[in-house]
Amino acid sequence: MNPVISASTFVILAAGLSGCVSASNTRADLIPIFMDQFKKCYILPQQAIGGEAPVIEVRLNMDGSLAQEPKVVRGSPDSLNAQAALKAVKRCAPFHIPASIAHRHAQWKVMHVAFEP
Repeated sequence: MNPVISASTFVILAAGLSGCVSASNTRADLIPIFMDQFKKCYILPQQAIGGEAPVIEVRLNMDGSLAQEPKVVRGSPDSLNAQAALKAVKRCAPFHIPASIAHRHAQWKVMHVAFEP
């Protein structure tokens, strides 16, 4: 099962996730934790409004630092939208990982984030 995080500017599809968040989804509580952090870091250029939503793969260490460089897994890596999304991920790192979810690293260590223009 895969939770989807949606906001006005992005959607997070965490670790191998492909479904929608439901009340029975055990990872639904992770959504606002990461959504709030991405929202603070994402700056969409005016020229990119209405463009394709790139999907960025984000891999995190236990401490919230990037385990590797974020990469575009859907969309053109050279698009303004993708470049803005990659910058947002780097700007947000390291992510704040509350102690209450640290033991659930397997559920949040890999995220696919769709940045909606």
